[in-house]
Amino acid sequence: MTRALAVILALVLAALGWQSWRLNEASHTIDQQGGDLKTAGDKLAKTNSQLIALSILSETNNREQTRLYAAAESTNALLRSHQRRIEELKRENEDLRRWAGTPLPPDIIRMRERPALAGGAAYREWLSQGDAVPPGKVSGQHERRFAGGAG
Repeated sequence: MTRALAVILALVLAALGWQSWRLNEASHTIDQQGGDLKTAGDKLAKTNSQLIALSILSETNNREQTRLYAAAESTNALLRSHQRRIEELKRENEDLRRWAGTPLPPDIIRMRERPALAGGAAYREWLSQGDAVPPGKVSGQHERRFAGGAG
């Protein structure tokens, strides 16, 4: 009987050891999963804050676009108003109509010509090329007026 008791005791001790090992492994698994959960929570919080910042940026962008569209519409309305006024003046005034119909001098036309530019850098490069318009001939009347100081 003592032998059977010793075998049962050995089996119970083996079962307790095995159960203790399983509990230890489960504890390690729980600790690892807790760490993984904390890491995932931190990543989620970071992503959430990035999404909030992006949402704020998007709202600001939409507001500014709306403001710019309103400003562009206002500018276009003002331009149309000015163009209508110029057309009214042309219809009313023969001298103005004749003046508006005369072609510009070639140097002035060249000054107004601009290449198709894409972006600010291209515009700065075009400005810095130094293709200045050569000074035109000044008539005698203009020379006297400028030299005399008053006209």
